[in-house]
Amino acid sequence: MLSTGKDTPGAYKSISHGAKHIWETEGLKGFYRGLLPSLFGVTHGAIQFSSYERLKIWRTAIIDGQSVEDIAKNGAIKTKSDTELSNFDFLTLGAISKMFAGSITYPYQIVRARLQLYDANDKYKNGRDVVKKVYQKEGIAGFYKGYVSLASANHYDANEY
Repeated sequence: MLSTGKDTPGAYKSISHGAKHIWETEGLKGFYRGLLPSLFGVTHGAIQFSSYERLKIWRTAIIDGQSVEDIAKNGAIKTKSDTELSNFDFLTLGAISKMFAGSITYPYQIVRARLQLYDANDKYKNGRDVVKKVYQKEGIAGFYKGYVSLASANHYDANEY
C-alpha cells in the first residue's frame, strides 16, 4: 500500500484487500517478499556503532595532542582516560557515523522496496534482477534515489520499469 497511490490501477483498497490478494496470487511466500534484503538492514546499526566508536577514539586522540599523521602512520591511538568530548563532538561524530553507515547500506532499501511493490512479480524475478535492472537503467545513482532528499515516501516512479 505504501508503494502505490490509492488511484493507481491495481492498488489495494485496504490492508485486508491487500492481504487477501497476496494470499490468493502468491501464497505464503508473497508475505515474505523483500525479507532477505531487509535482513541486510541490521548491518546499518553495526556499521554506525563501530564507526562511531572509532571516531570517538580518533577525536579523543586529536584532543590529547596526537596529529592525524601520527595516528595514520602508527595505527595505534593512545588516549588519556580523563579526556572528555564535548556535546558538539558527540553530535558531529554521531552524524558522521550515521551518514557513513547510510551511504553503505542505503542501496538495500532500494532493492527491498522494489521487491515489495504490488506488481513486483511482473517487473522482477528476484533481488539480483532488481540490482541488474536498476544498474542498467540508472547506474550507481539509481541505488541512492531519495538518499539526499527523503521528502516523500515514494522515492522513485513505480511505473518506471
